[in-house]
Amino acid sequence: MTRQPIRSLFTALALLAAGGTLAADLEFEEYIQRAVSARSRGDWQSAANGFAQAINHADLPKDGATRSEVNMEYGRSMGVLCQYGEAEKFLLRAKEIAEKTSITLFPVLQELVAVSVVQKKYDAAAAYFAQLRPLIEREGRAKTSPLLVANAWDKMADALSASGHADEAAERRQEALRLRESAPKAAPPGTITPYGAKCPKG
Repeated sequence: MTRQPIRSLFTALALLAAGGTLAADLEFEEYIQRAVSARSRGDWQSAANGFAQAINHADLPKDGATRSEVNMEYGRSMGVLCQYGEAEKFLLRAKEIAEKTSITLFPVLQELVAVSVVQKKYDAAAAYFAQLRPLIEREGRAKTSPLLVANAWDKMADALSASGHADEAAERRQEALRLRESAPKAAPPGTITPYGAKCPKG
Protein backbone atom coordinates (compact mmCIF):
# COMPACT_ATOMS: atom_id res chain seq x y z
CA MET A 1 0.00 0.00 0.00
CA THR A 2 1.43 3.38 -1.01
CA ARG A 3 1.05 6.14 1.56
CA GLN A 4 1.17 9.84 0.86
CA PRO A 5 4.18 11.58 2.42
CA ILE A 6 3.40 12.90 5.86
CA ARG A 7 4.63 16.35 4.77
CA SER A 8 1.63 16.65 2.44
CA LEU A 9 -0.62 16.17 5.46
CA PHE A 10 1.09 18.97 7.35
CA THR A 11 0.83 21.23 4.30
CA ALA A 12 -2.92 20.74 4.52
CA LEU A 13 -2.81 21.46 8.23
CA ALA A 14 -0.83 24.65 7.72
CA LEU A 15 -3.46 25.91 5.33
CA LEU A 16 -6.20 24.97 7.77
CA ALA A 17 -4.48 26.82 10.59
CA ALA A 18 -3.98 29.90 8.41
CA GLY A 19 -7.55 29.83 7.21
CA GLY A 20 -6.30 29.34 3.66
CA THR A 21 -8.21 27.71 0.84
CA LEU A 22 -6.99 24.57 -0.85
CA ALA A 23 -7.33 24.34 -4.61
CA ALA A 24 -10.70 22.79 -5.40
CA ASP A 25 -9.39 20.49 -8.12
CA LEU A 26 -12.06 17.89 -7.32
CA GLU A 27 -15.70 18.14 -6.39
CA PHE A 28 -16.49 18.19 -2.67
CA GLU A 29 -18.10 14.76 -2.88
CA GLU A 30 -15.00 13.33 -4.55
CA TYR A 31 -12.76 14.43 -1.69
CA ILE A 32 -15.16 12.81 0.75
CA GLN A 33 -15.31 9.59 -1.26
CA ARG A 34 -11.52 9.43 -1.49
CA ALA A 35 -11.13 10.11 2.22
CA VAL A 36 -13.66 7.43 3.18
CA SER A 37 -12.06 4.95 0.79
CA ALA A 38 -8.59 5.66 2.20
CA ARG A 39 -9.88 5.23 5.74
CA SER A 40 -11.44 1.87 4.85
CA ARG A 41 -8.01 0.76 3.59
CA GLY A 42 -6.38 1.85 6.83
CA ASP A 43 -4.64 4.77 5.11
CA TRP A 44 -5.46 7.42 7.69
CA GLN A 45 -2.91 9.92 6.35
CA SER A 46 -4.68 10.09 3.00
CA ALA A 47 -8.04 10.16 4.79
CA ALA A 48 -6.92 13.17 6.84
CA ASN A 49 -5.75 14.94 3.68
CA GLY A 50 -9.07 14.28 1.98
CA PHE A 51 -11.15 15.51 4.89
CA ALA A 52 -8.92 18.60 5.23
CA GLN A 53 -9.49 19.42 1.57
CA ALA A 54 -13.23 18.90 2.04
CA ILE A 55 -13.30 21.29 5.01
CA ASN A 56 -11.69 24.00 2.88
CA HIS A 57 -13.67 23.29 -0.27
CA ALA A 58 -15.66 26.16 -1.73
CA ASP A 59 -18.67 23.86 -2.06
CA LEU A 60 -18.69 22.65 1.53
CA PRO A 61 -22.43 22.44 2.28
CA LYS A 62 -23.77 25.05 4.65
CA ASP A 63 -25.96 22.61 6.58
CA GLY A 64 -24.71 21.94 10.07
CA ALA A 65 -24.92 18.17 9.86
CA THR A 66 -22.43 17.92 7.00
CA ARG A 67 -20.04 20.53 8.36
CA SER A 68 -20.06 18.91 11.80
CA GLU A 69 -19.47 15.45 10.36
CA VAL A 70 -16.59 16.51 8.10
CA ASN A 71 -14.85 18.30 10.99
CA MET A 72 -15.39 15.26 13.18
CA GLU A 73 -13.99 12.88 10.57
CA TYR A 74 -10.92 15.05 10.11
CA GLY A 75 -10.45 15.16 13.88
CA ARG A 76 -10.76 11.39 14.13
CA SER A 77 -8.19 10.90 11.38
CA MET A 78 -5.72 13.19 13.10
CA GLY A 79 -6.23 11.35 16.36
CA VAL A 80 -5.33 8.04 14.75
CA LEU A 81 -2.14 9.74 13.52
CA CYS A 82 -1.38 10.79 17.13
CA GLN A 83 -1.93 14.48 16.37
CA TYR A 84 -4.10 14.81 19.45
CA GLY A 85 -4.11 18.60 19.68
CA GLU A 86 -5.47 18.90 16.15
CA ALA A 87 -7.86 16.02 16.74
CA GLU A 88 -9.36 17.67 19.80
CA LYS A 89 -9.53 21.07 18.09
CA PHE A 90 -11.62 19.78 15.21
CA LEU A 91 -13.75 17.47 17.34
CA LEU A 92 -14.62 20.48 19.49
CA ARG A 93 -15.38 22.46 16.34
CA ALA A 94 -17.71 19.66 15.24
CA LYS A 95 -19.38 19.73 18.66
CA GLU A 96 -19.85 23.50 18.48
CA ILE A 97 -21.44 23.27 15.02
CA ALA A 98 -23.74 20.48 16.20
CA GLU A 99 -24.81 22.47 19.26
CA LYS A 100 -25.69 25.51 17.15
CA THR A 101 -27.80 23.48 14.75
CA SER A 102 -29.55 21.12 17.18
CA ILE A 103 -27.84 18.00 15.80
CA THR A 104 -27.33 15.03 18.07
CA LEU A 105 -24.07 15.28 20.00
CA PHE A 106 -23.73 11.53 20.56
CA PRO A 107 -21.18 10.82 17.77
CA VAL A 108 -18.81 13.64 18.61
CA LEU A 109 -19.12 13.26 22.38
CA GLN A 110 -18.12 9.60 22.28
CA GLU A 111 -15.12 10.61 20.16
CA LEU A 112 -14.18 13.32 22.66
CA VAL A 113 -14.35 10.78 25.49
CA ALA A 114 -11.98 8.49 23.59
CA VAL A 115 -9.47 11.14 22.53
CA SER A 116 -9.40 12.51 26.08
CA VAL A 117 -8.65 9.08 27.53
CA VAL A 118 -5.80 8.42 25.09
CA GLN A 119 -4.28 11.76 26.20
CA LYS A 120 -4.81 10.81 29.86
CA LYS A 121 -7.12 13.78 30.31
CA TYR A 122 -9.37 11.83 32.61
CA ASP A 123 -11.28 14.79 34.05
CA ALA A 124 -12.15 15.95 30.54
CA ALA A 125 -13.21 12.42 29.62
CA ALA A 126 -15.51 12.30 32.64
CA ALA A 127 -17.01 15.68 31.74
CA TYR A 128 -17.76 14.59 28.17
CA PHE A 129 -19.15 11.29 29.39
CA ALA A 130 -21.48 13.17 31.76
CA GLN A 131 -22.91 14.91 28.68
CA LEU A 132 -23.00 11.67 26.70
CA ARG A 133 -24.70 9.46 29.27
CA PRO A 134 -28.17 11.08 29.20
CA LEU A 135 -28.15 10.94 25.39
CA ILE A 136 -27.60 7.19 25.50
CA GLU A 137 -30.96 6.72 27.21
CA ARG A 138 -32.82 9.61 25.58
CA GLU A 139 -31.89 8.55 22.04
CA GLY A 140 -32.10 4.81 22.65
CA ARG A 141 -28.44 4.39 21.71
CA ALA A 142 -28.04 1.11 23.60
CA LYS A 143 -30.31 -0.39 20.93
CA THR A 144 -29.27 1.56 17.85
CA SER A 145 -25.51 1.83 18.55
CA PRO A 146 -24.76 -0.81 21.20
CA LEU A 147 -21.11 -1.34 20.27
CA LEU A 148 -20.35 2.38 20.27
CA VAL A 149 -21.99 2.73 23.67
CA ALA A 150 -20.03 -0.28 24.94
CA ASN A 151 -16.84 1.34 23.69
CA ALA A 152 -17.69 4.53 25.58
CA TRP A 153 -18.23 2.53 28.77
CA ASP A 154 -14.87 0.83 28.24
CA LYS A 155 -13.10 4.15 27.73
CA MET A 156 -14.57 5.46 30.97
CA ALA A 157 -13.46 2.26 32.68
CA ASP A 158 -9.93 2.96 31.47
CA ALA A 159 -10.11 6.48 32.89
CA LEU A 160 -11.50 5.30 36.22
CA SER A 161 -8.94 2.54 36.52
CA ALA A 162 -6.08 4.96 35.83
CA SER A 163 -7.53 7.34 38.42
CA GLY A 164 -7.57 4.65 41.12
CA HIS A 165 -11.29 3.86 41.03
CA ALA A 166 -11.00 0.13 40.39
CA ASP A 167 -14.46 -0.86 41.64
CA GLU A 168 -16.28 1.70 39.53
CA ALA A 169 -14.11 0.78 36.55
CA ALA A 170 -15.13 -2.85 36.94
CA GLU A 171 -18.81 -1.83 36.92
CA ARG A 172 -18.30 0.10 33.68
CA ARG A 173 -16.58 -2.88 32.05
CA GLN A 174 -19.43 -5.15 33.09
CA GLU A 175 -21.91 -2.75 31.50
CA ALA A 176 -19.85 -2.75 28.29
CA LEU A 177 -19.72 -6.54 28.30
CA ARG A 178 -23.47 -6.79 28.87
CA LEU A 179 -24.12 -4.50 25.92
CA ARG A 180 -21.86 -6.48 23.61
CA GLU A 181 -23.37 -9.80 24.62
CA SER A 182 -26.94 -8.57 24.24
CA ALA A 183 -26.37 -6.77 20.94
CA PRO A 184 -28.08 -8.56 18.03
CA LYS A 185 -25.74 -10.05 15.47
CA ALA A 186 -27.10 -7.66 12.88
CA ALA A 187 -26.46 -4.63 15.08
CA PRO A 188 -24.60 -1.84 13.29
CA PRO A 189 -20.96 -2.05 14.43
CA GLY A 190 -20.31 1.65 14.24
CA THR A 191 -16.78 2.85 13.69
CA ILE A 192 -14.48 2.59 16.70
CA THR A 193 -11.65 5.07 16.17
CA PRO A 194 -8.22 3.47 16.77
CA TYR A 195 -6.70 6.58 18.35
CA GLY A 196 -2.90 6.53 18.31
CA ALA A 197 -2.67 3.50 16.03
CA LYS A 198 -0.82 5.17 13.14
CA CYS A 199 1.80 7.46 14.65
CA PRO A 200 4.15 8.86 11.99
CA LYS A 201 7.59 7.27 12.21
CA GLY A 202 10.63 9.41 12.82
